[in-house]
Amino acid sequence: MEHRTHLMKMIDKFSIQSVEELKEIENKIMVDSKFRTIAKKKDYLGHVEKIRKVKNRAQKINPKAVEIPDDDIQAANLLSAFEKCLLGFSAVCDNYIQMELILQDKAEGAKISYGDYKESFNKVKSSREEFNNQLRDMDILYSDLVEYAEDINDSEDFGGIQYKTYDDLK
Repeated sequence: MEHRTHLMKMIDKFSIQSVEELKEIENKIMVDSKFRTIAKKKDYLGHVEKIRKVKNRAQKINPKAVEIPDDDIQAANLLSAFEKCLLGFSAVCDNYIQMELILQDKAEGAKISYGDYKESFNKVKSSREEFNNQLRDMDILYSDLVEYAEDINDSEDFGGIQYKTYDDLK
């Protein structure tokens, strides 16, 4: 059961440190994009630096360090979903960085077309939607694992516990 605890702590750390910090950066980017801030100097490179730090921190997470026993399918599925989330998170960060660099170039006078910006924005939007779906899928598996752990802690007979599936919840 220690492998489950280790995996859950790793996911919690990722969710709190990386995902939440990216949300804060996204909110700052959105505030800087409002019309009333049009005359205000934007800190595109500051956003890029913050996104890179968050991405680098997330890349240091090594889900392969958790050794999942062959018979623990539930934990293996969660680990796989977590790995997909880490890749999706990295794609979101890369696309945000690309968009912010385009905006920085534009602010410095480079000839950037609206089409170039729109393409970059659409990549951010698409990768964010995909990442949100990956997070949702991982959250479902995580919740199942937590529910199972709570069932074990509440039970006196550990041997009689069965894994709950999505169909059991209907």
